Amino acid sequence: MNPSEIAPTKTNLFDYKGQLSFSIDGHALLEEKREVLVMHLMEIISKIKEQRSKLNILLKESFELLSLSQLEMGEFELQKIVKSHRDINEVEVHEKSIMGVNIPDIKYKEELKRSGKPGVSFSSTTFHFDQLQKNMKEIMELIVAVSQIEASAWRLSYEIKKTQRRVNALENIFIPDFKEIIKFIQETLEERERETFFQMKRVKNAHEKA
Repeated sequence: MNPSEIAPTKTNLFDYKGQLSFSIDGHALLEEKREVLVMHLMEIISKIKEQRSKLNILLKESFELLSLSQLEMGEFELQKIVKSHRDINEVEVHEKSIMGVNIPDIKYKEELKRSGKPGVSFSSTTFHFDQLQKNMKEIMELIVAVSQIEASAWRLSYEIKKTQRRVNALENIFIPDFKEIIKFIQETLEERERETFFQMKRVKNAHEKA
């Protein structure tokens, strides 16, 4: 923005002072928003590492439990029990707002449903199989939790970048431009006032000599 292209009037001076004040206030608010979002993002990143580590441990343990269950119960009996009971896994997705950013809030729901086939006696199950079932439930819950926090992290990261671009634009373009325009208008108006003063003084002196 070239200051010389702006008409140096008192109206424009008032307008640009208002825009400068608005930009400075906006810059402060955006910086505050960015700091809050970064704080939430750091918390989420910490949770992602913790939950992923827990998930990896459970997956490794569950694979070992599955191998032991197959050895103890036999693959046919294992499949028979698994097919006779089926979990209906559902998720409820809602959203919550953090500084105007919509963050997913996902709830895991589980309901046990019979397949309709003849019942299977659970006396044939083993400790390892029972532990495997428990682990699988935890794994599903962790998958949902990790999905939620990773989606939240992506949304927060995008909003932080967008906010930073706005902060940079205000800091490096708009605020300096408005200051330069205000300085130009003020100096031009002051110069005009001085010229008017000297012209009036010359006219007064000419009248006095006459």
